[in-house]
Amino acid sequence: MLFVIDQWPEWSFEDKRAALDGGFDRLLREGEWHVGRHPSAATLTAPGHALLGTGEPPARSGILANEWWHRDLGRVLRAVEAEDGSIGARWLRVPGLGDAVAMHDGAKAVGISMKERAAILPLGHRGIAIWYDPKIAGMKSNSEIAWLADYNRDHPIAPQPWTPLDAARLPGLSGVADDQPGETGEKGFGATFPHDPAKTRDPVDAVFAMPLGNELVLDTATAAIDREHLGADEVPDVLVISLSAHDYIGHGWGHESWEAWDAELRLDQRIATFVDDLDRKVGAGRWAMIVTSDHGASPMPERSQGGRLTHHQIQVAANNAASAVLGQGDWIDNAHYPSVYFSKAALAQPKGELASATKRVINALRSFPGIDRVDLVANVAGHCESRTGITRTLCLTFDPERSGDIFYMPAKGWIMETEDEPVATAHGSMNDYDRLVPVILIPPGRHAHDPQTAPATDEIDMVRIAPILAGWLGVPAPSQLPR
Repeated sequence: MLFVIDQWPEWSFEDKRAALDGGFDRLLREGEWHVGRHPSAATLTAPGHALLGTGEPPARSGILANEWWHRDLGRVLRAVEAEDGSIGARWLRVPGLGDAVAMHDGAKAVGISMKERAAILPLGHRGIAIWYDPKIAGMKSNSEIAWLADYNRDHPIAPQPWTPLDAARLPGLSGVADDQPGETGEKGFGATFPHDPAKTRDPVDAVFAMPLGNELVLDTATAAIDREHLGADEVPDVLVISLSAHDYIGHGWGHESWEAWDAELRLDQRIATFVDDLDRKVGAGRWAMIVTSDHGASPMPERSQGGRLTHHQIQVAANNAASAVLGQGDWIDNAHYPSVYFSKAALAQPKGELASATKRVINALRSFPGIDRVDLVANVAGHCESRTGITRTLCLTFDPERSGDIFYMPAKGWIMETEDEPVATAHGSMNDYDRLVPVILIPPGRHAHDPQTAPATDEIDMVRIAPILAGWLGVPAPSQLPR
């Protein structure tokens, strides 16, 4: 089983570990806690989940970000959105765990998340993906599943106000007030408790940013174990669970917040119940699990002498710089992290003028106090196997065919956000707070030990997660399958 806690930085888990005496304690009595390092600066949901399920970073998976500009189409598409609007793994260039498991007759692969991209991409091109669809206020699948409609009918979603489990405990645990500077709220919620979905514009959508979102995913996963008979025989099955609410809560209030603390304390209790369910339904010792994350996140910029930039600011600055050489025009199609895409009109300019405009754009972006690194994508993309250090990290971030023309990287403590959706914190950089995540390995044949209170000193390259799981399952690693 691959158990993903979306936006789960190593630094944040270390801060909270001592207060987690339920499910996490159980996992750390049976498992091994390591620090995982994501290999690229594509520390975003879609490339992170693709990496976990395939073992391949964006340079090989083709999944650059949660969405990106498609030059041939002249528009942005989400990572799991095809040209015709259908949802699937159209842009994933490589196989995933679902493809590996499918090599065995009768084997099943199921992915479950609030986010469609988190349910689909780790599986690859085969398997059952289930995600939350607020339009139907229930779970939706990429396959015809006889039991899912009945499950939705029997488990209607009725979001109640979110109040803390123990409000008196939160000030001491977090060390901050409920309305610390920088908190923005999420999905229509304000900065402070209580959070009543009935007071938001769309209460069913607000579930994404509540602990209830984790409950929905884990309840559905428990149902899938029963209905799909996962782990019922000796044929290998894989279940991918991704807890998206953790990400939305982080974005809305920051990992230092009362909301983040309350959500993790609740998750600690819920994991304990889920693991007990695994013991009953699959059998104690008959399941194995890796608990980890698709990416980390920054501490609140207000607490780390950082700041915030918007993608729109980057695009405007880039276009103004290009206009200084080429004249007024729309020279930049898209500047969403980490790539800046020149428009077709810009690329059609005489070679010398385009080179001069490119230099002006690079210098303009380098002038931002919150931007640490700017360069041509062509200078770092391709032939990653021959590169080392930071250059290799950057190389693994970009697909030579799909990425933009110029890249930029936020400075330490600085985060990117969209103009219309400010956030408390974010991710998407090559800084350690974005790249380092917990990895808890609960292998087959394990033995209980004293619960770990700190991680091992070694680091695990996150490209190893998919091969480790495949080895436990007794199936080929996705990288060994035909492409």
